[in-house]
Amino acid sequence: MKLGSNLTEGPITKKYIAFIIPILLSGVMQQLYNTADILVVGNFVGDTALAAVGSTASITHLILNLFLGLAIGTNVVCARFYGANDKNGLSQALHTSILLALLSGIFLAVVGVAFSRTLLTLMGNPSNVIDDATLYMQIFFLGSPASMIYNFGSAVLRAAGDTKRPLYIMLISGIINVVLNLFCVLVLKIGVAGVAIGTIASQIASAIMVLYLLAKGNGEFRLHFSKLRIFKRELIQIIANGVPSGLNGIMFSASNVIIQSTINSFGKLAMAGASACINVENYGFLLFSAVEQGAITFVGQNMGAKKIKRVKSVTKTALYSAFVCATIYSAVTIIWGESILSLFTDDISRDAVVKMGMIKMTITSFSYIIFAPAQAFSGVLKGMGKSVAVTVANAICTCIIRILWIIFVFPLNPVLEMVYLAYPISWGLSSIATTVIYFAVRNEVFNKELSTPK
Repeated sequence: MKLGSNLTEGPITKKYIAFIIPILLSGVMQQLYNTADILVVGNFVGDTALAAVGSTASITHLILNLFLGLAIGTNVVCARFYGANDKNGLSQALHTSILLALLSGIFLAVVGVAFSRTLLTLMGNPSNVIDDATLYMQIFFLGSPASMIYNFGSAVLRAAGDTKRPLYIMLISGIINVVLNLFCVLVLKIGVAGVAIGTIASQIASAIMVLYLLAKGNGEFRLHFSKLRIFKRELIQIIANGVPSGLNGIMFSASNVIIQSTINSFGKLAMAGASACINVENYGFLLFSAVEQGAITFVGQNMGAKKIKRVKSVTKTALYSAFVCATIYSAVTIIWGESILSLFTDDISRDAVVKMGMIKMTITSFSYIIFAPAQAFSGVLKGMGKSVAVTVANAICTCIIRILWIIFVFPLNPVLEMVYLAYPISWGLSSIATTVIYFAVRNEVFNKELSTPK
């Protein structure tokens, strides 16, 4: 079974678009896990359950992001090996990644189950929400081993240019999730626990399918379970490229936890409105994530092959793609925002929840174009091996700025609008910083790569 696709030759724009569309659709299917949970509990359980499930998002992302960053590291390292035609390195990176995914998932399951209630309490979850939120979060984290295996395995496939099969996996597992959600809530009547069970069942299905694909691969792409071990060189490279990306995600999530805690202080309806809006926004971020992951893989393969001119062309393509995606998302949410948000709640509280959600959506929808350069240049820089620079920029421009905003600016006018203004301000600063970093380091990186023997 051939799993690879050479991204170092041929028309860049056509290949880039063909590459990122399956990534986007895969992300949409994966995001449907949470959206299905939100839709089902919001419409069939109630706004308290909606607030409970939604309030877990920022804290679960905070815990998961470091290890999902390692999956990005896997993508960078495997793309480099593929572009350089280093078959031994690619095989060792594959086996290291899958074992690392399993160990990471087990660790996350233990931490998530043990500390869910404590973390939600620290976030200021109301007493009428915290029991359901804790139950959902604990069950969700039990599926971490499967989730990690899928994410690491699909990162290996993407690194070699295969984005279609991860999409097929997400399509199947997404259907499983929706069906089980409805069955558990409507038939078994187990509420929040039911949607969490549907999610982890679909995660297990996706892990089994990605392992099957890798086990049926050829040559360096073939996974041998008897050969699973940690190879030192590949592990170091995965950590070097992945930990900064993970820390970057953690900082985004940490700042969002603080913002979510502030939103919680406005009560259940504000939490429900924010939850619905965040679920919509996550689809916008999937557009950016597809652009970023495309840039990581294309740049990684072409850096490995030492085709610097193509790297420069990929950068332009990624930037244009990010602006197009931002424009499309902004237009859709500005025109149909209220209608979309109304899908996430029942008739009793719909108007109030939509009103609260539109406060956030109105502010952030107009701001996505500001954020486009940050995502494009972040992907390019990660593919070039400059993940640390991206992390430092986002630490300052996103995490620190948002925290300072909530501490010092929000109290001057403590309304929801002031909370949400933290987003466009931090996004704009991130775009400026990543743009400056790219132009500052690109010549040094290119010259160093060309001077190193292939």
